[in-house]
Amino acid sequence: MLQWISKLILKLIGWKAEYTTPPAPHGIVIVYPHTSNWDFPKGVLWNYATKAALRWVAKESWFRFPLGPMMRRLGGLGIKRDGNLDITTVLKNRMLQEETCWLCLAPEGTRAYKDYIHMGYYHIAQAANVPIGIGKIDYKTKTVNVTQYRMTMPTIEAELAQLAIDFAGVTPYDPSKASALKLRDKTAQR
Repeated sequence: MLQWISKLILKLIGWKAEYTTPPAPHGIVIVYPHTSNWDFPKGVLWNYATKAALRWVAKESWFRFPLGPMMRRLGGLGIKRDGNLDITTVLKNRMLQEETCWLCLAPEGTRAYKDYIHMGYYHIAQAANVPIGIGKIDYKTKTVNVTQYRMTMPTIEAELAQLAIDFAGVTPYDPSKASALKLRDKTAQR
């Protein structure tokens, strides 16, 4: 029933859902760019419409009462973002504990512009030796899709170059908030 309702809602708002079954039981779907709160409901509708059953990650505080049960029902996993935790290992272990689990992550980590992205998805995929899916929410074509899968590139520099190819032409809700596909400049922080 939820699948039918989700497909109907997407159709009524003029959007379409595209999905190719993943090549493995575990993996990471990266969604870029993530510039609006409107990305979340479209992603949830897509998840139900396609029966992809992606899991997504948010800070643990979102999973407290009263929102907690709903967030978990929507596929959410709450994580502590304390500086002392190795989040890569925590997420890798949580993903691999389940029979099948594809984690959906936004490398930007926020909807505001930053001149870099986070590479946590890369480290998790490398540590778990799992593929990544390329997730797109394109406001020009009004399409939500995950139809491409690949292994991570051997170096972060090669991965960044491949991301530019993977997401070329995708139009976000607010292009001015799309973060640059590069690493954080550590010298600028000092």
